Amino acid sequence: MTAFRDARFRRLYVGDALSGFGDTALLLALGIWVKDLTGSNSAAGAVFLAMGLPVLFAPLAGRQIDRVRRKPLLMATNAIAGLAVLALLLVRTAEHTWIIYGVAIVHGCVATVLMAGRNALLKDLLPDSDLGSANAAFGTLFGFTRILAPLVGSGIYAAFGGHLLALIDALTFLVAITALATVRVVESPPERSGERFGTELLAGLRHIRSVPLLSQVTVVSAVAFGAVGFLEPIIFVVVEDGLHRPAAFFGVIVSVQGVGSIVAGFTGAWLLRRVGEARAIGGALIGLGVGCAALAVGATAVVLGGAVGIGLAVTWFSIGWNTLLQRHTPSRLLGRAFTTAGMLVTIPQTAAIGVAAALIVVVDHRLLLAVLSLVILLAGLRLLTHPKPAPDPVATDADPTPDRDAASDRDAAPAGGPAADRDAVPGGVAPGRRE
Repeated sequence: MTAFRDARFRRLYVGDALSGFGDTALLLALGIWVKDLTGSNSAAGAVFLAMGLPVLFAPLAGRQIDRVRRKPLLMATNAIAGLAVLALLLVRTAEHTWIIYGVAIVHGCVATVLMAGRNALLKDLLPDSDLGSANAAFGTLFGFTRILAPLVGSGIYAAFGGHLLALIDALTFLVAITALATVRVVESPPERSGERFGTELLAGLRHIRSVPLLSQVTVVSAVAFGAVGFLEPIIFVVVEDGLHRPAAFFGVIVSVQGVGSIVAGFTGAWLLRRVGEARAIGGALIGLGVGCAALAVGATAVVLGGAVGIGLAVTWFSIGWNTLLQRHTPSRLLGRAFTTAGMLVTIPQTAAIGVAAALIVVVDHRLLLAVLSLVILLAGLRLLTHPKPAPDPVATDADPTPDRDAASDRDAAPAGGPAADRDAVPGGVAPGRRE
């Protein structure tokens, strides 16, 4: 993975790895914590609803991300997350579950800012040629986290309780802040457009609509992940009625998906070089459709194989999606582009969960799996065979003259690596004022 040639990326990656692992371990335990305090399954499920609510306000976060420097913003956001997690130390009885819900909401907000802000910072940190490698590295990290974090989190919670998990998670946020502090990067100048609030807020949507390839990928992805939303409630029926196993077997399926994500992370950059981002996303959706179809087979080996395929496909999709947005969006518009695109895909997916929860009572789960698989396959086939032409990559808006600290870090990079060609964007356009 060529991105690791840059020492700054390595430090950023390590900090993100530790904080992400600690955060995932804690957040997966929050639902168990609420269940233990209240005895209610619905109350426990509401924790994950609280985490998802902030996506509705993602464009607001995107606007703020584009109006400030990303590195200080990421450091401040990690600090806020760490302090919020420490509030869990006050939880003692069922009367304190509101604190857990509050932390879950804060996490949803923090996750939106950290994801979009990090992806935007990478465009200023690395040349376009290394963006696919960087996104693939984070895909591998996601896979390992998906396998190990639930085991570590549930183990610590069972042995020592949620308070120790909260302390560990707060410490990992401190590590992330320290790692960010050591990263020297020349950032793009913050957006100071003077436009009306509503105009600034919708700039990400206007940009996506103005680039035919981004528009096509967003629409196709929204359709595909609207179908994926049906999988959320169906998977439990697959486990209990299809495989005749206890609900806890769902954890095995999640871990197996992590294996697929690891494989995808190691191969994602190679795939982008071979077929390009759009066709990689289309192929990933086809793989996702096949994996979902495998879940309808009442055999454990086939279902687990389908789970591996789903993990592989979702991570390939994420690598292609992030790289495509980074390459074809001006740096100071990336916050709004990422949050808007994420919202446009997440809302249909979330709405489909509710519809599926109602349909699963009256419709056979195998029929629902067949329909959602067909929709995903057709969406992927469309993108694989008829992608819109890719525009020239958008150059970074960063000042090409490095400051003294950034220059010292660049000089330490290997010759011919990211330090040597940061401003050499093939086909890039000169940075200018955004529409």
